[in-house]
Amino acid sequence: MAFTNITLLKRASDLVVAHLDHNFSNDDANITPPAAGAAIPFGTVVFRAKGLAKAAPWAAVSAAADVDDANEYAVVFGDGYGFKADFVPKAIVAGRYNAVVVKRDAGLKEYYIREVHATALGAASYDVLKQLMADQGLIVLDDDSELTI
Repeated sequence: MAFTNITLLKRASDLVVAHLDHNFSNDDANITPPAAGAAIPFGTVVFRAKGLAKAAPWAAVSAAADVDDANEYAVVFGDGYGFKADFVPKAIVAGRYNAVVVKRDAGLKEYYIREVHATALGAASYDVLKQLMADQGLIVLDDDSELTI
């Protein structure tokens, strides 16, 4: 019998455990596109200052300075139409949104979030980010897949 390579797909259930508010935790958003043509990786956490209008753009968390209690956080869920694992956001246009984010009342798996952010932020800032997200209602469940006994 021949072996078949299986390609693992990134699915919404690999990131989101529960929407505690029946999907009302999703919101339209404008994500500032990264470098030209670069995709938003699956599990990207974005931020902006608290209290801004809905159309105000979000940016990907990429440095320890982005982790601050003056910011609000969200996890990118997909492009402007719905779930999409990795995508290149369209340019921001007035009156339109280029992404969907989860910004409150949700349980999230840590694996892909950690993959995107832990190295760039460092352990201390990454732990603070998880706590700030939890304070906002985005509970990131600890991933112990690398735990050795």
